[in-house]
Amino acid sequence: MGNYTYKKIYEQTYGKLPVDEFGRTYEIHHIDGNRANNDINNLQCVSIQEHFNIHYSQGDYGACVMIAKRMQMSPEYSSEIQKGKKRPGVGGVKKGTIPWNKGKNGYKLNLSSEGQRRKKEANKRQNKITDDDAKKIRKDYNDKVKLHNESLIEKTMRNGLKMSYTQLFCKEYSEKYYVTSSYIRRIIKGKSKVV
Repeated sequence: MGNYTYKKIYEQTYGKLPVDEFGRTYEIHHIDGNRANNDINNLQCVSIQEHFNIHYSQGDYGACVMIAKRMQMSPEYSSEIQKGKKRPGVGGVKKGTIPWNKGKNGYKLNLSSEGQRRKKEANKRQNKITDDDAKKIRKDYNDKVKLHNESLIEKTMRNGLKMSYTQLFCKEYSEKYYVTSSYIRRIIKGKSKVV
């Protein structure tokens, strides 16, 4: 059901909602606290001040703030309502719960040991390809050396495109030199600096 369906239900049964002495329309309060339960027996017509008092006495300070805004109370008063009070569902994970991106000891989850080793090697070697290595890579690319997985060339990838010799070359040489394949591609094109 859409917003304010409960108002329509109430008005169809009891007629138009009354207005208080300040020109504010009365509000509909859900007696059981479940806003999805729009049974006519669960709906109660109350003044906006009564509605505020009901939620305040129940400790529903979030609803109190929303009602205070409709009553056009000052933002300072809205802040005062919640001062020192913890609203449910606000403030991150429950105490003692491990967040989804943390390990048991509070550290980020790590890669497998092989993945860690490769990452460390890549970090060591990143941008440390010598000028001689770059010349060899360019020569191998221009000579179209035989690659280990040449059978993958012209096979359809997951994105629907066919793998080219350049893509496979960059992939294999990136693993060989522990750098990214885009770095190898830049070396081939002569756009990357080397040591």
